[in-house]
Amino acid sequence: MKNILKIGFVALTATALLSGCIKETFPTSVATSDQVAANPAALESQVNGIAAFVNAIEHLGVNHSEFGYPSMGMIRDLMGEDVATVSSGYEHFSPWIEARALSDQYAYPQQVWNYYTKFLLTANSVISAVNEASASDVQKQYLGMAYCYRAMINLDMGRMFEYKKNAYTSAPELEGLTIPIIREDLTEAEARNNPRVSKEKLVEYILGDLAKAIDFFSDDEGKSSFKRMNKTQPDLSVAYGLQARAYLWAEDYEKARTAATNALAAGSYQALTEAQATDPSTGFNSATSNNSWMWCSSLVKEDDAVKSSILNFTSWIASETVFGYAAAGPYRMIDARLYSRIPASDWRKKMWKAPEGVTIDQKFVPATASYAGPVNIPEYGNIKFRPGSGNPDSEEPGAIVDYPFMRMEEMMLIIAEADARKGSSTGLMAFMANRNPDYVCTASGVDALVDEVFFQKRIEFWGEGINFFDYKRLGKGVTRGYVGTNHYEDARLNTDGLAPWMNFCIVRTEHNANPAVVSNPDPSDLIDPWQE
Repeated sequence: MKNILKIGFVALTATALLSGCIKETFPTSVATSDQVAANPAALESQVNGIAAFVNAIEHLGVNHSEFGYPSMGMIRDLMGEDVATVSSGYEHFSPWIEARALSDQYAYPQQVWNYYTKFLLTANSVISAVNEASASDVQKQYLGMAYCYRAMINLDMGRMFEYKKNAYTSAPELEGLTIPIIREDLTEAEARNNPRVSKEKLVEYILGDLAKAIDFFSDDEGKSSFKRMNKTQPDLSVAYGLQARAYLWAEDYEKARTAATNALAAGSYQALTEAQATDPSTGFNSATSNNSWMWCSSLVKEDDAVKSSILNFTSWIASETVFGYAAAGPYRMIDARLYSRIPASDWRKKMWKAPEGVTIDQKFVPATASYAGPVNIPEYGNIKFRPGSGNPDSEEPGAIVDYPFMRMEEMMLIIAEADARKGSSTGLMAFMANRNPDYVCTASGVDALVDEVFFQKRIEFWGEGINFFDYKRLGKGVTRGYVGTNHYEDARLNTDGLAPWMNFCIVRTEHNANPAVVSNPDPSDLIDPWQE
């Protein structure tokens, strides 16, 4: 599917999409700062608008790969090697899979840039509406949530758009540069001369936001003072978890360990069990069926993503659905080599359909007794993410699922990497105790231990949009072309070290409006697909 779409060089307005934010309070759909400051209900609605934007669909109108934050995670996953795809004429994610049309003049990077900048402005709208010095306790809790969202957005964007040295493009003047910082009080003049900042400066900015969130969520003794309604709202544990991510990116492993430890201590989390992960009705993707999830989004039947039937995460990821894209051909699979490395004693191997003759294949339990899907699901096909309520036939309730932003397992593996950096497998063994009772760590030395932690993360967070960041941070290569590969022909790209397409391009429309921004080199079409 080679539908390459160029964009016109017209600056797109990055206004916050907060439709229906204020219910019967004011005649307009977006509250002013004065209205928000005077009305707690207005501020709550603005905060809810941030969460609602997570699942916003068709924010640019490129194609059916636009279903909010989960689509950003899918883009990242498909740029690595762990998520393979069956060749199909319905594959709307093919530019990211095949590394084509990804320069600053194409719509595909624009799709990513527009979504994140609009998402960022929804958080800024809350932060700019409240005077922190005079804020009430309730307002501070809302501010804490907004600061967490802004930190997550800037962390994602910073890591995606950071230029890192690689064997395929050369731009030494850009090395270590990330994104422009878009503050809530940025003037128009500043916005038109707002260059990219270094990783160090962006990390400092993010940590400043998180310090405020931690303060707003904490009582005088440093314990949580905020009881959230559900896990779509960030809390103290999430703020510490984001702090751990930021320190990991900054390669400050001891501080990352401390933050991850604080995150686990701030919440009463329990590791995901085999029974929870493989339940055919709830599957992995239900925040209420387990207590390992720290933060997530949740779809409800009123959401446009559900009503659309096809513009949602379940449509693209769940092999069993008959209403979505996966059933039309572009099934998501685990990379064959990665799957082959998972021991049979590791229960996570049951989260994909095993090849013929592997006894673990018998562990697949279809969502409904009448479902004939296992015949159609390809070998290695996803059965980690299941249709909502075990219903593959209809978007209600099949598409009504939760999507994870953060789980306690991520914190455990951050601790494990911090240990590995000291030559210890203690954290890794603690994590694996819940995954494989027969696990023995044979890695020896810092590099081998860090690689083993990375390997476990590739299994654990398959399909969750997280592993991209480790591929890029660690400079890991992508290998999709090999004997026995299950990646389709045009996707069989192999790299020597970091893949150039993991340096996202900042789009030309941003440069036109803000000439201080210089984009990364075009990473498109630099590598020919491997041929057997």
